[in-house]
Amino acid sequence: MALSDRALEAWMAAKTAPRPLVRAMAALDGFLTAAVTGPRFADPQDWMCPLMGLPRDVLAKGSATDHAVFASLARIHNRINETLLDRPQDYAP
Repeated sequence: MALSDRALEAWMAAKTAPRPLVRAMAALDGFLTAAVTGPRFADPQDWMCPLMGLPRDVLAKGSATDHAVFASLARIHNRINETLLDRPQDYAP
C-alpha cells in the first residue's frame, strides 16, 4: 500500500541513513517528471532506490515501509505519466 503524499514527505524529511536524494514533494515531483520524460531505465529500481535511499533489492528484502515508499513513487510516477499522455494541458508540477 502506498503512503499518502503527506506521509511520504514526512518520511523523506526524517530518513537519514541513507538519506534520500530528495527531501520534499516538490523536488520529488520534479525528479519524477524528468524520469517520465527522459530516457527509459531498464529497471525502475536502478533509479528509485538511490533516489529514496532504499536498498537495491527493496522489493525482495525491504521492510513494509520500504515497500510503501516504493509503491508511493510508482503511484506518483504513473500519475505524472498519465497526465502528460492524456491531458498535457493540465500538467503543473
